[in-house]
Amino acid sequence: MKIPFKAVAVDMDGTFLNDQRSYDHQLFDQVLTKLEKHDIRFIVASGRPFARLKNDFPEFIDRMDFVTANGSRLIVEGKEVAVEGLSKQQAIDLINFVHDKYGSMATMAYGRKKAYIGTEAPAKDKEFLQYFAKKSTEISDWQDLPDDVFIELTFHYDSKIAKTIERDFNEQYGNLVTTFASNPVAIDAVKYGINKATGLKNLLARFNLTSEDLIAFGDSGNDIAMLDFAKYSYAMENGMEIAKEHARYLAPSNNDNGVLQVLNKYLDKN
Repeated sequence: MKIPFKAVAVDMDGTFLNDQRSYDHQLFDQVLTKLEKHDIRFIVASGRPFARLKNDFPEFIDRMDFVTANGSRLIVEGKEVAVEGLSKQQAIDLINFVHDKYGSMATMAYGRKKAYIGTEAPAKDKEFLQYFAKKSTEISDWQDLPDDVFIELTFHYDSKIAKTIERDFNEQYGNLVTTFASNPVAIDAVKYGINKATGLKNLLARFNLTSEDLIAFGDSGNDIAMLDFAKYSYAMENGMEIAKEHARYLAPSNNDNGVLQVLNKYLDKN
C-alpha cells in the first residue's frame, strides 16, 4: 500500500512529548530514517519558540522543519524563511489590556532572538514559562521592550478565557491578535490570522505540497486549525475533547509513543 502522505506535522506538548516532556530518541531515529527513505518531510508544528525546539532535538535538528510559535516563524534547514508578529507597541497594548482586566500574571513576550518575562511574576510561574523560552531576560517595565517583531506572547492563566481576550482586545484595537488555549494554564497570542495551518500551508508550498499531502497530530486548542487543515488528522487519546472533535482519527496516548506508533503502522506496510 502506498503511503498516503508526503509530510508529517506534530505538535509537541501532550502529543509528541510524554508527560515528562521527553520522547524515545532511539525509536524516533528509526521512524525518521524510514520517513527519509520515502522522501517524507517531518515538521514540528508547535507553540514553542525555535530556541526551545533546538534544545529538544539536538541530534535531529538538520533532518526536520519547524513551524514555531503557533505558525509565526518558519524554519527550514535551521534557517528562518518567514516570520510574522506584533510590533512592540501592539505587544505592550495587549499585555496592558490583559493585566488591567484580569490582574498581574506571569507573562512572556517572544522576540525573534530573545524572550522577555515580567519581574513581578511568581517564581513558580516564571519557571513554567522560562522552560519554554529556554533563555529569557527579566523586564520590570513592559514599556522597555526593545523594537522587535514579537512572534508570540504567553500568559500564565486559565486558558478558558483565551477567546474572550481575543474578542475583547480586537473589539477595542482592531483585528490584531489571535489567541489559543495551548495548555490549561497557558494562553498564547500571535498576530491576527496566524495559526499552525497558515504556517504549514506556507511551508508545504515551498516543497510543492498541500494539505492533501499532510498527516498531522495534535491534542489541544492551538492544534484545531492544523487538524482541520490536514487530510489525515489525528488527535491524541489524552487530548482535549475539542481537538478530538476536529480530527478524523484517534492516536494512542502521548505516554505510549502514540505518534510514532501510528507512523510505524503506515511505514511498516511499505
